[in-house]
Amino acid sequence: MIESQEYDKLIAREAKHWGDVQKDPQNPQIWHDAQLFEIFFGKEYRRMVDTAVASGPRILELGCGEGNLTLELASRGMQVTAIDLSSDRIRRAAAKASDLQLQTPPTFLAGDLNTMNLPRGAFDCVVAHDSLHHILMLSRLCDEVKHVLRPGGRFLVIDYVGMGMVRRLLAGFLYALLPTYQPYKVKWGLRKRLGAFLASEQKKRKALENTPSGALHHDSPFEEISQSSIASEIERQFDIREKRTFCPFWFYLVAKVRMFSSLRYPMARFLKSFDDLILRLRLARGAYIWIEAQKPPTAG
Repeated sequence: MIESQEYDKLIAREAKHWGDVQKDPQNPQIWHDAQLFEIFFGKEYRRMVDTAVASGPRILELGCGEGNLTLELASRGMQVTAIDLSSDRIRRAAAKASDLQLQTPPTFLAGDLNTMNLPRGAFDCVVAHDSLHHILMLSRLCDEVKHVLRPGGRFLVIDYVGMGMVRRLLAGFLYALLPTYQPYKVKWGLRKRLGAFLASEQKKRKALENTPSGALHHDSPFEEISQSSIASEIERQFDIREKRTFCPFWFYLVAKVRMFSSLRYPMARFLKSFDDLILRLRLARGAYIWIEAQKPPTAG
């Protein structure tokens, strides 16, 4: 167990990290490019939105970030409550909502999903997009989700569940070798972070318990802290309607590798096809997971 004072320091670091996150030209992320995101994640993202709307109208989003998913759901008439750790991100999301002048504006709340009591109100659906792998106390959060859902309500998750050691080593090697937007000199300076990149969930948790102030990740103490526990924890507390993995490898590199702009999206579609082939041949599971779960109809 992490002592209370140490935990407060860690969660403050985590909140600052996410509040400070900005688009970095030297380290582009796939979600900053709408076309790349559509190629690799579009099918699952649209499935999440459509399923949430069909389950609605009362929806709770966990880890809303800048509010993109929340605003899309609200624009379709849903009554959305959204929570994020970073008060800075909540302010930015609320400002975007205000600019849109939505007929049903969402409610934004800043709070720590590890410890807070979720808003009671019999939600029809809870959504979590790329947020659960940052939650240290995942079992407690899932228990909270179960309490705020109406009987039969849906819990929809798209999240990162990690790559195996071979794929992580290959990804690190290719990132170091290939021409990326980050210069080779800068990449060489990042070699000390390789240990955190390769560490398992168990190793990350052990590091936090032994030396909380020296968490493996340099900025985000809870980065990937629950990546391998997501599916098993949800299965333990909910009925699973659908579960499948996707994006086993190339999602990690496709936005970072420098190439001619005319080749970027054709190459991305080719690499996505390669990813799909890996899954069909069962050479590896996906690094991301889609879960549609349901609160048992008789659960309290």
